[in-house]
Amino acid sequence: MRILFAIVCCAFLMSCGSDDNEVMEPEVVVCPEIALPGFEIRVANATNGTPLSNVTITAREGNVFEEVLMEVSATPGTYQGVFEREGSYALIIELEGFQTVVTDAITVGRLDDECDTLDTQDLSFSLSEL
Repeated sequence: MRILFAIVCCAFLMSCGSDDNEVMEPEVVVCPEIALPGFEIRVANATNGTPLSNVTITAREGNVFEEVLMEVSATPGTYQGVFEREGSYALIIELEGFQTVVTDAITVGRLDDECDTLDTQDLSFSLSEL
């Protein structure tokens, strides 16, 4: 029994050993080299779900900053804006013949990552026809 115990202990101790000469490579973090939007917003017709183009979306941060979001040409009904800018924004979403939507303040911050990446707010709105 003592011999079996000694063999198990030796095997355990040998498995705990490590190569002290082993060099750990640092983890490489690749950060995006593009400007990220604070908002990516999809706007659709509430009646039939069709994406709406030519919508005016204004992001306002108090009386200090205002920007009109641009429609993404490859994706009708999708709008982006407020690139690489943190803050709290009220959105005004307007299209002739449809209800106007005004939001409370929506905060755009940064992710807790090594790249300090902007946390894009991904939102959807459905507008009702008047």
